[in-house]
Amino acid sequence: MLDQEENTRFISLGISHWKSPLKIREKFSFSSERLDWMHKEAKAQGVSSFFVIDTCNRTQVFARFHDIEFLKEIFIKGTETCPTLFNHYGFVHEGKRAVDHLFALCMGLDSMILGDLQIINQVKTGIKYSTAYQLVDNVTHRLMQYVLQCYKSVSTDTDISNGPASIAHAAVLYIKQRFNNLEDKKILLYGLGEMGDTAVKNLIENYRVGEVTLMNRTFEKAEKLAKELNVLACPVECLKEKLQSSDIIIVATGADTYTVKESHFDEVDTHQRVILDLAVPRNVDIALENHPTVDLVEMDELQKIQDQTLDLRRKNIPKVKTIINLHEMEFYDWMKMREIFPLIGNFRKKMENLRTSELEKQKFKFTENELEKADVFSKFVMNKVMNQTIEYIKNRYRKNDDIIEIVNEMFQLKDPNKIQ
Repeated sequence: MLDQEENTRFISLGISHWKSPLKIREKFSFSSERLDWMHKEAKAQGVSSFFVIDTCNRTQVFARFHDIEFLKEIFIKGTETCPTLFNHYGFVHEGKRAVDHLFALCMGLDSMILGDLQIINQVKTGIKYSTAYQLVDNVTHRLMQYVLQCYKSVSTDTDISNGPASIAHAAVLYIKQRFNNLEDKKILLYGLGEMGDTAVKNLIENYRVGEVTLMNRTFEKAEKLAKELNVLACPVECLKEKLQSSDIIIVATGADTYTVKESHFDEVDTHQRVILDLAVPRNVDIALENHPTVDLVEMDELQKIQDQTLDLRRKNIPKVKTIINLHEMEFYDWMKMREIFPLIGNFRKKMENLRTSELEKQKFKFTENELEKADVFSKFVMNKVMNQTIEYIKNRYRKNDDIIEIVNEMFQLKDPNKIQ
């Protein structure tokens, strides 16, 4: 296992749905300008690796760096919050715990809806963003390789993600539980974000629904999808009209402000409707909670919606954890083995120099053709000996690091002049 100094360089800190309600999570978000600023600050302070995961259920950073207080500081400044808020709602994971958390997160064990593996895309996005700033070192790069290998195994060898279990699925379940019949209901999807898009497609493909209207800031996008789904599209200029006439409204515009407001509804209006806000920060004015004709449903409430799909996923948790443990062990083994890479490199160099120097001394005994054959044969024998020796060194080092001193002394590898 890693020594303490190396191990504690892994740090993950932030806020998530486990400890922070929606009204807090929406405060912790990054503008593109603040995200750039954070990466530049991390780079300037010599952080080895640094990437951000920013979703509707969490905002966090993962880094390899020793100064936790510095990471806290730029996280708080980046989200434009305050230390008091972070200290109350935030989390900090160090060392192996941070790595454990990254694996669990990417395998859907830490998602709001168990087994929702969409988080891996946000992690990849964070890595790609940081790569542009040269903030992904070789250790984090290798760690992510093991994470992605684990993700592939979990996806193919378990049922943790089988079935439509996600916030979008929970929204559809809520609608079905709320309304016995959807054929006479008018449905409006405002914003073509991934969750809203998935929810409305689920409704159309699996249930008999009434009139469905798509609305987006870019009308052409709404019109294109509407043609594919054989539903209506409407420009945002008609928002108030459509909000007032719809029975079920799904909002996921991705804006950082309210896009559905109290002013969109007349005081004399008596038409009852349900509004599902799938966005973080919230897109629906919380004042509408008190509006007599609006039943506002937010993301945290949808988390409570469960069905048999989630029961099946829970049964897969032990298998997923076993797969995670195997890949983590491989990663830590790689971390330990990299400590003896210089030793192995010196050993290979010493053996190769011995081989070539002996050939040089004996070359007068051979014809040119014989010397070529001797070179090939000696290289073959030397590689066999070196590979077997190196394998022994690695296996011995996993149990006890005394092998380093033994090999250094045996082959005089500490003296650069004797390696030549």
